Amino acid sequence: MYNSHLQTLTFRHQKLNHCSIRPIICSVSTKTIVPTNVDSSDFKISFLENKCGLSGKALVNACKYLDFDSSNQRPDSVLQLLQTFGFPPDSITKIIAREPLLLKKYHPQNILKPKLDYLFTVFHPQAEVVAVITRNPGILLRSLTNHLIPSVNLLNSVTGSYTNTLYVLKTNPSILGHNLSKTLLLNTQFLSTLGVSHSQIINILRSYGRFPALAQPHDKFCNFVLKLKDMGYDLETSRFRRAVRISWCLTDSKWESRCVLFRRFGFSDHEIMSMFKKLPEIMVYTDKIINEKLHFFLNKLRWTPSRLSYYVHDLSYSLEKRIIPRCSVLQVLVSKSSMSESYTLSSILKMTEKGFIEVFVTAHKNKVPSVMEAYQGKLRFDLYTYKQKGYKDDIYPAPITLVDQP
Repeated sequence: MYNSHLQTLTFRHQKLNHCSIRPIICSVSTKTIVPTNVDSSDFKISFLENKCGLSGKALVNACKYLDFDSSNQRPDSVLQLLQTFGFPPDSITKIIAREPLLLKKYHPQNILKPKLDYLFTVFHPQAEVVAVITRNPGILLRSLTNHLIPSVNLLNSVTGSYTNTLYVLKTNPSILGHNLSKTLLLNTQFLSTLGVSHSQIINILRSYGRFPALAQPHDKFCNFVLKLKDMGYDLETSRFRRAVRISWCLTDSKWESRCVLFRRFGFSDHEIMSMFKKLPEIMVYTDKIINEKLHFFLNKLRWTPSRLSYYVHDLSYSLEKRIIPRCSVLQVLVSKSSMSESYTLSSILKMTEKGFIEVFVTAHKNKVPSVMEAYQGKLRFDLYTYKQKGYKDDIYPAPITLVDQP
């Protein structure tokens, strides 16, 4: 019976392409009265739709993890508890969509309420705490005494206050889901001894969930940071933060394999180091991505390693979504000599998508209809076939000059 209801539910929402969030249309404090002859699956679906506001994939997913009927008052009690703590309907919907087990796994008053009491007591204002929990309701699945309290205390030791800790959690609420250790404190203290400012340390901590560099072994972390310092990194810059963030996955063997790959394309060790200092993430790109991008710039665009190392940020853009479509558009415009301004390719790649479309597509599509086909990928850029006027210096890319023809 359950499977048939789930299949019906899936069919009912198969046209939805994403997790729909709808307002809660019933008060969570209202006791649900269901006839005794209503199947438990029907009740569960009705409850999740009407009281939790779930629909689409979120509803289907919740049904997979939950099984309750009208005799179970815990789901209603959980919703009422959240409402009591000031969670608005849309937040409750998102919380249940992300962690449906909250409706049945823990006793609302004995387990969930003490966690909420603690979080709302140590952090202010209320609206920001609501936002943090809404983004990562998995926080409420962790033990209060064994995880939440020790983790918050450790974060306070690093940040210096509950206010600073909340600032970190607002950007990265998932950090409370990690098993933090004293290594975090040791690594941040080491940064302080090198003169790294408190604000810079907090900014590094804000990316902890995705890049847990501060959690890696103390010796490894110290050695990596000292190498960055010896390379001449300014310890207060965003480049330093980005380099620190990738340190957790950049082993010595990976570093050397990336250097070997770049040397194979003709880059010198000096150029490799220059690229790393400007774009640290380049050393953790996959071999496939690096190969494809270097092949395009060096073989298709006929750039040299020295030029590419100078404008290494061009390698940070998506080849399929940005670089090739824009080069295809430029190829068409150059062949038609449709405008008189001069641009460097790097400046064109740097433009926002909206700005590029306005300047290079919309402004020319009537005079050069094929520019739209090029942007849509129907006319594929193949090889650099047009001349660029300008500098002879190999390092600095010459501007692409598009000149009107009589």
